[in-house]
Amino acid sequence: MTGHAAVVLLRILSLLPRKISQILGQVIGRINYIFNTRATKISRENIELCFPSLSASEKDLLVDKSLRHTAQTMFETPAVWLGSKRRLESWIENVSGESLLAEAKDYGKGVIVLLPHLGNWELFNVYYSRHGTMTALYHPPRQAFLRPAMRAIRQNFGNELVATNKKGVTRLYRSLVSGGVVTILPDQVPGSGVFSPIFGHAALTDRLIPRLIQKTGARVVAVTVRRRLNGKFMVAWQAPDVGVYDESETIAVAAVNKTIEACVALEPAQYQWEYKRYRERPPGEKKLYRFHKQEGFH
Repeated sequence: MTGHAAVVLLRILSLLPRKISQILGQVIGRINYIFNTRATKISRENIELCFPSLSASEKDLLVDKSLRHTAQTMFETPAVWLGSKRRLESWIENVSGESLLAEAKDYGKGVIVLLPHLGNWELFNVYYSRHGTMTALYHPPRQAFLRPAMRAIRQNFGNELVATNKKGVTRLYRSLVSGGVVTILPDQVPGSGVFSPIFGHAALTDRLIPRLIQKTGARVVAVTVRRRLNGKFMVAWQAPDVGVYDESETIAVAAVNKTIEACVALEPAQYQWEYKRYRERPPGEKKLYRFHKQEGFH
């Protein structure tokens, strides 16, 4: 019943006009900022860490904007999951760098798409249906009763979603071997990995992408789906840091993070800064996100 109620709520929210969803997001983001919620504190700590050269007022403005953009994504997403293709296609106003995808496909070894948490990354699922189907790696919701519904919703446009487990990784590998396209959100904290710098600070980073490249010879492209001033979206493809193809896993992992940095540089305010990207740190490093808790070290 709980899962059914959640889907009903999503369907109701999906009916809202895009502009109304975005206004609601702006309001909720601003409320988060005013009341200094946990999301605000995490965003501020991440931005302080990653942009030390910004002035205090510039950092504060970036926190405010980021919270608004993230809340807009939250309110837009029900429509992205459940809306018609015709409606959602009208949200995408501009596409650039698409030839990079075509070149990667023509290579014939499969394609790995890096999709950071920037703008409304969920809308990529809609956009890519123009080009066929893809296999995407995703984290199932913690609530078991939501998993079947969320999987069905996210597969609304014919794409295959696989969970972040051994079976899912095997499916990614098979898709690449057959020349398919797989999409990975590369900026999440993995269950295991290596510490590699991103924005100048070591963060636990997954080795999956370099390992898939070395095993299959797949090509890599990065993509962002960013919100424009008029509320519609632009899809921008860009080449990865060339180090992703290096045989050294250390260099390749660092190159994945450099690619993420290059994507975020396009529109820092639209990045999901309230995510605890530095939750895991190298041994001896100071723990972050300890608000009002005793200082601790890894």
